[in-house]
Amino acid sequence: MRLSHGLKKALTLLTTAVITGYLIHKVYTEASSVELRPEELLSPYFLGAILAGLLGYLTYTVIWYLYLRNVTQTKYRRVLLTNLAGTYLSFSLNAAIGTLVKVKFIGATYWDVLATSVLGILTEFIAGLTLITILGGGYWGILIAGILLLPIIFDEWVFRVLLPVFRIFHVEKVLNGLYSGWKGAKANPRTVPMALALGFLLVTLNSTTLYLVAKTFGVNSPFLSTLKGTVYSNFLGGALGTPGGIGANELGVMMAIGRSGMDVVVAFFYKLINQYAYALIGALAFYKFVLREIEGESSYAPEPQE
Repeated sequence: MRLSHGLKKALTLLTTAVITGYLIHKVYTEASSVELRPEELLSPYFLGAILAGLLGYLTYTVIWYLYLRNVTQTKYRRVLLTNLAGTYLSFSLNAAIGTLVKVKFIGATYWDVLATSVLGILTEFIAGLTLITILGGGYWGILIAGILLLPIIFDEWVFRVLLPVFRIFHVEKVLNGLYSGWKGAKANPRTVPMALALGFLLVTLNSTTLYLVAKTFGVNSPFLSTLKGTVYSNFLGGALGTPGGIGANELGVMMAIGRSGMDVVVAFFYKLINQYAYALIGALAFYKFVLREIEGESSYAPEPQE
């Protein structure tokens, strides 16, 4: 059964309202008693967190660029501007608009953009789950990472397994398109190893960002907890479908580091310098592109006849 667009939007709004309501409740009941000092935001810990967050954002863009350059000719600068615009557009209730704008920005096909985006997300999760296992032991992290790695290494086998399922619902064109972009993004045999290596750097930078934010406000969370917090945050932000992951992102962080008032503050500032600040910058990139397109169209418009 397929949900209507209106019902999907209503469920998204409801999910966002419930999670945001919970966080507001935590802020008013616990975080409101937390006293924040302006000098804390100028401490070496917080400035280090901003730097680590910036390097993490740039690293994720490099991972996406590695996959994209196999399917289209583009420059890293344009991919960065596209990623910034996509971060801004992720706060729209219609995520499909963000993907279509990325297609226009990059100049690749819809399936190429979608496939490379999914590969970038999987790369980050595989690296994060593997690192959790290495640092914390256990087996669940490496098990899930192995499952996520299957469609990357054995893509043709996974395609053949999934094709009959997609045919039942008459959407095999979706799988064929995604598979075409998927194969193209992995055409260079060095791409996946390089992307996975950068994936480990990315999750380390993100975890360092959260760790330093926690230190800024006197929260002593071990690095393993901040690592889990970044993975949980990304998962819930994507799985729950709230605009830009608002609320779900912070909830994921709190699941790993704690639920006190100060933990709420830490979660918010982590996402602020890890994502939300780039959404504001992305707004400038997006509207600059839109204005350029409008100017380009007007230059080709016929002159009015007298």
